[in-house]
Amino acid sequence: MNVVAVSILVGFFGDLALQLLTKYFHLGGQTGWGLLPYFKQHGTNESAFVAAGMMGMFYVLYVSVLRLPLRLDYLAVYGVVLDFIFRKMRLFPTLDGYYGHLNYFWSAVWGAIPMMLPLIALRLMK
Repeated sequence: MNVVAVSILVGFFGDLALQLLTKYFHLGGQTGWGLLPYFKQHGTNESAFVAAGMMGMFYVLYVSVLRLPLRLDYLAVYGVVLDFIFRKMRLFPTLDGYYGHLNYFWSAVWGAIPMMLPLIALRLMK
């Protein structure tokens, strides 16, 4: 399995896990780290497929367009940059609650981690 395929799976199942944690285990407080309005508006399935598509697109851009090496440190910086772009340009206005809930540091951390997970998963599968 290649890293793009793994990134799609990580996006899909990661989003479902986040929905489970926020909706049913009530982690993240009353707003689920600001994500409950997003999940409510987009629904369970749409949200999971959007996350899968975005992760796949981000990895295609990283591997095929930018041609950067598959290294955890590079992927972490890439995730932070993407998070900053999404925050500043409001590419997903429905995530305003999330960005309002998290400061720049924690938003960057949670932008980096998903970008590193596919490579970690791929390495564990070998």
